[in-house]
Amino acid sequence: MKRTCNSCNKTQPLNKKHFQVVKMFKQGFSFMCLDCDEKSKKPKPRDKGETKFLKEKVEVKLAHKDIDEIVSILGYYKGELQSYGDYDIPTYNLDKLIGKLNKQLEEHK
Repeated sequence: MKRTCNSCNKTQPLNKKHFQVVKMFKQGFSFMCLDCDEKSKKPKPRDKGETKFLKEKVEVKLAHKDIDEIVSILGYYKGELQSYGDYDIPTYNLDKLIGKLNKQLEEHK
């Protein structure tokens, strides 16, 4: 007996070698071949310990003085950009970033 895979349309023998066993189906096998079934599965989520380790490894921790220094540097460059009268350089992204940094400083004090 043969079955055609619903995904790749290949006709293969209906056995455990080519199709997954599913007892509740009429003929006892899946309608997708093992190759297509494997491709369609989502990757397994990482366990919490590994995720936490990776987060700590990538996370950059800034001290309050570092954030203060970044805010002052951004403010300086914003002023420099605005002082150029010949060019219309938007600084709203700098304002947004300075606001976020100041908000984080207030939350962590």
